[in-house]
Amino acid sequence: MAALSRGNTSLPQKLGLSAFGFFLAILFLECVLRLGGCIILSLQNHRNALAMRQKGVCRIMCIGESTTQSQYPAFLERSLNGRNLGIRFSVIDRGLVGAYSSVLVDRMEADLETYHPDMVVAMMGINDGGPHMPDEPETGSWVVRLLRSLRTYKLARIAGLHIVSLAHPAGIFPPGAGAQRRERKEALDRGPGNARDEGGMVESYRYEGKFAEAEAAARKALRIDPRNDRAYVYLGWTYIMQGKKMPKRPQARSKFAAATAAFKRALELNPKNDEAYRGLGSDYEVQGEYAAAVQACKKALGLNPGSDEAHEELGRIYGYQGKFAAAAAAFKKALEINPSNDRAFIQLDSILSGGPIQSRRMLEKSILRGLAKRCAMAPQKATDRACGLLSAYYVAMGDAELAERYNDKAEQSRLREYNLILANNYRRLKAVLDQRGVKLVCVQYPIRRLEPLRVIFQGRGDGIVFVDNENAFKDAVKKGSLKEYFVDLFAGDFGHCTDKGNQLLADNIAAALAREVFGK
Repeated sequence: MAALSRGNTSLPQKLGLSAFGFFLAILFLECVLRLGGCIILSLQNHRNALAMRQKGVCRIMCIGESTTQSQYPAFLERSLNGRNLGIRFSVIDRGLVGAYSSVLVDRMEADLETYHPDMVVAMMGINDGGPHMPDEPETGSWVVRLLRSLRTYKLARIAGLHIVSLAHPAGIFPPGAGAQRRERKEALDRGPGNARDEGGMVESYRYEGKFAEAEAAARKALRIDPRNDRAYVYLGWTYIMQGKKMPKRPQARSKFAAATAAFKRALELNPKNDEAYRGLGSDYEVQGEYAAAVQACKKALGLNPGSDEAHEELGRIYGYQGKFAAAAAAFKKALEINPSNDRAFIQLDSILSGGPIQSRRMLEKSILRGLAKRCAMAPQKATDRACGLLSAYYVAMGDAELAERYNDKAEQSRLREYNLILANNYRRLKAVLDQRGVKLVCVQYPIRRLEPLRVIFQGRGDGIVFVDNENAFKDAVKKGSLKEYFVDLFAGDFGHCTDKGNQLLADNIAAALAREVFGK
């Protein structure tokens, strides 16, 4: 009878037993993951510490963009060697002006073979843009929050992201963006009636730095419709971007010449294409032909007076010519049309910052209202750069309360929404370094908060040294001025550092390494 009763277990009992068994399996896996992670991390840290001391010299490689190349690395070496940590330091500068994070990570394997660093200091991503992926909200019931804290949940999420990355080898677009790219390709294959999608294809490839693919997409559009003037504009911008990335001047000149030909062909097909004239203006600008650049921008504005980008381009050219009053007028016009044009704001602020404080206060009437309106939008729609610009402006004006208010808005936007390309590249970087037993040091940019950088690793940041540059720079700027620490404000709330700024940045990194790696 007992055997018979066990054989006749009811469906609810079976479900209950299955659920209990699943719970025990998850509990066991969670314990194994946590214990194993602690053991592996301890062994790795011990090996790295021994290796660094046995070699006698600790080699640190710094990667990043123009905020790294010939900037803080030299200061970092002096700062570390002046701390008497019982070991000598050698800092390798592998910054690359204008680089995307993808480029920096792509060359990491070769750099590791060449330099054999013990640590890699990464401060990267400011040149990245494009697709964003929202972070998981911190809201929800305690059950949901507990679930997200489990290593098993994170393991499942990592597996899901890995499956997505296998489906999209580029590893930088979320599934929705990948589907959009496929749809654009299909549209281009179907015929001229659907050729409107070629711009998105070229833009996505160009953003990734895949210039050959971008050129191929534009030329495919031209095969579909040889009189597609927009495709020539896309092709011209691709050549300009490619030329800017080339270190050798003769090669760059050939790309700029190709861009000139593409824009001119677009104008032959459609003399009223204002974007072709604007592109031609930018092309002439990078070649130093300022008079021709001015004429091209004026023609663009004659066709489309409401183009804030054409006014901005014109202002930049006037600035190169030393015509600062004309440049300021052009930037102001761009901002009247589009108050969120942060590039025009920064360049106008740069021109006016050398004048009396009353000139800067003029910005409040003509510009700040539009930026404030932009920052008042819902966080997912507000641009963090617009709010960052307002924060930097009010810091310069000495209004600490408003500066902090807009800084909070900017940081909320960054925390809610982070760049998928940058996130994947940081994770790729960590995976490469983990395989070699090289410690990763993640440095946040000056002024900005550390949380968005930590979020990238989704709880997998064990063993990483995170360097916070928020409060140190905020305090320094409050006591001094933005000009003491930044040459410009290209990022909105910060820019390229002065020697004083690079020294502060280096000292912050050195202090974090002394504390977290060497225990001093």
